[in-house]
Amino acid sequence: MSYIFKSIMAVFILAMIVTACGREKGGEIQTPAPASNTPTIDKVVDQPTKNENPPVTQAPFSLPDGYQTVEASTFTFAIPNSWHVEKGSGKDAFSFQKNGEQIGETEILGWFDSETWKNFKPNHAEQTDFKERNDLLAIKNMDVHIYKIQLTHTKPAADKEAEWKYKETRWYVSVKENGRSYGFYFNSEKIDENVMETVLSSFRLKPK
Repeated sequence: MSYIFKSIMAVFILAMIVTACGREKGGEIQTPAPASNTPTIDKVVDQPTKNENPPVTQAPFSLPDGYQTVEASTFTFAIPNSWHVEKGSGKDAFSFQKNGEQIGETEILGWFDSETWKNFKPNHAEQTDFKERNDLLAIKNMDVHIYKIQLTHTKPAADKEAEWKYKETRWYVSVKENGRSYGFYFNSEKIDENVMETVLSSFRLKPK
């Protein structure tokens, strides 16, 4: 009886030793890591963004049939071959004649838009129309606009020619980036509007 009891105890002790060895590794008791309730988040590192404006572009200058090129220091444009061009008194100023009669001129003013044009409107002139004509623009990715303005010039009532009137169509290429408005002034009764449009659509800024 004592022999059987001793055998049972030996088996029990051996089983305890085997169980203990299964939980040991390298002399340390292995305990399961507690489950984490924190969700796994994939960290995405934001790449630096480029804050670059698109480059300024212009359609290549193409001389229309029957037109001649006029070169200023900062811009280029075209006028009909039948016109005679002379340099004016100001920088990049020109006057145009046809059959010995002046029919137009250019002038450079400070930058303006539709709201600030009133600061540049000439005295003794009635404004009869104001339109934005950006459909004629050849310049992209700049703050630039083309304005068409109809004026009727008069003389002061005290003038001997108080009844005198002159109808003029003014076009301006207004470029905010360089603070300028490039003006083209034409005799409304002497020049067809399609000719004016061709002149304005030929306007190109020269690279700096």
